[in-house]
Amino acid sequence: MASTPPGPGAAMASPRRSWSCSRLDPGAVFVGIIALAAGLRVALLGRNSLWFDEAWVVWVVQHGWRDIVPLLRAHDAHPPLYFLLMKAWVGIGGAREAALRFPSACCGVLSVALTYALARRVSSVRAGLLSAVIVGVSPFAVMADHEVRMYALLGTLAVGSTLGLVACCERGGVLRWGGYVLLAAGMLYTQYLGGLVILAHGIWVAGYERRHGGRWLLAMCAAAVLYIPWVPALWQQLASGNVWPLYRQGVFLDFGDFLGLMAFGGSLFGMGSYFFPGQAGPVAQGLILLPFLVTLWRGTASWMSDRRSLALIGLPLAVSGVAMGAFSLARHLVFYPRWFSFLLPFYAMLLARGLEDIAGRWRGRRTEALGLLTAGLLALGVPVLGRYYFDPGFRPYPWRAAADLVRRQARPGDFLLFVNGSGEIPFEYYFHEPHPSLAIRPTEAVRGAGRDPTFTDVQVRALAERYPRLWIIATPPFTPGMQERLRSRLDHAYTVVGGRNYPGIWVHLYEVRRSAPAPPKGSSAR
Repeated sequence: MASTPPGPGAAMASPRRSWSCSRLDPGAVFVGIIALAAGLRVALLGRNSLWFDEAWVVWVVQHGWRDIVPLLRAHDAHPPLYFLLMKAWVGIGGAREAALRFPSACCGVLSVALTYALARRVSSVRAGLLSAVIVGVSPFAVMADHEVRMYALLGTLAVGSTLGLVACCERGGVLRWGGYVLLAAGMLYTQYLGGLVILAHGIWVAGYERRHGGRWLLAMCAAAVLYIPWVPALWQQLASGNVWPLYRQGVFLDFGDFLGLMAFGGSLFGMGSYFFPGQAGPVAQGLILLPFLVTLWRGTASWMSDRRSLALIGLPLAVSGVAMGAFSLARHLVFYPRWFSFLLPFYAMLLARGLEDIAGRWRGRRTEALGLLTAGLLALGVPVLGRYYFDPGFRPYPWRAAADLVRRQARPGDFLLFVNGSGEIPFEYYFHEPHPSLAIRPTEAVRGAGRDPTFTDVQVRALAERYPRLWIIATPPFTPGMQERLRSRLDHAYTVVGGRNYPGIWVHLYEVRRSAPAPPKGSSAR
């Protein structure tokens, strides 16, 4: 009997046959990925203590509803949406660490699902599942989704708005465009970096969807109208320098550390971690990242036949990288790589396409090769996750332990001196006992730049007359040299009787000398 030639749908059915050969149902695999992603994000959610930025969010949302926007306008560098959402959530879930981080964990799981939906729409089911598993088990994503910060929400809105833009251009409709307007405005109200994703959308529409250019511009006008109420506050933040108040240090975005975090969570082979820059130079970074760079290159090359989809996924990465690199070099501003976790879904989609392309070169063994390649690349993240979950020294600023130490040894009337006032907020989240305190900047504690210190010997003696015990709680940028100079100033009235150093926190206990020596000649008396 003559064989029947394949019909026009045979090519579309081939992915389904490949899944049946491996006896895996895409729906079941997707559910498993979501379960794994949720497990990684919920596990040990409250283990790490809050650090500076997380505690600041908690401090803000513990104020009244009417006070949040004025606080952000005067003292912060972010829009209000995340803070308002957290204000509502704290009233429901409470203010313990795990409860505070739960919304970010939920956003992280939703980002995994949206990554699958977007990759499946512009590529294939297999690429969608690969992209989802890369984001789901990424140490970078897990760490960002364990924070009381707005970046998990920003990542969800970034990939969700991109998916919404595709739906608008392909199917249209007032409701779809209205949803896209809300998502775009939501990004701008969450973090100013969201504007880079919108810029990437505009470039994509201008290059590949010009027939929808008028609708997109109208949508952006609607989003701008929604954003108008925040514009005066944004202007005040810019005028006061709050947007980058502490980062004018001549350091720019380290793309090697950024790619390391994207690839396997960093922290290995001298690469930078979530909090700290790495020690590896450009050559070492290139060698370490070479397998990932090759895979990204193959993913880009394999997508050249569909430049519309490639631009949709690649432009958020390219626009953000170029804009931040140029801006940081021009203005000497710091951009920490952890701020860009919201770009991980787009990176994952390019990486997934590269894995598919490389595995496709093993004819007859594509599924096995794809599994081995994926497992090999993801295996680098296992030790990073292990250290993150189980190594107490992996994450800095253990404020819970520092507060417990003071609580166990404190006496009524002890005085707390915070060197770097930003440490007072996370410390007091864990230390609830009433106490007199003072917060000073590191430069106020020591002589520097030709100026006299504002924390003087006279103040030290005044403290000694009233408070027999003094706790020093110091954090970066309090350098060892600054510590030594402050100690020499305190030695005129106090002596060290105890203390402990934690990663990023120095806690020292001083007691008044029984016979305090006279201050040296020439000491400041202001």
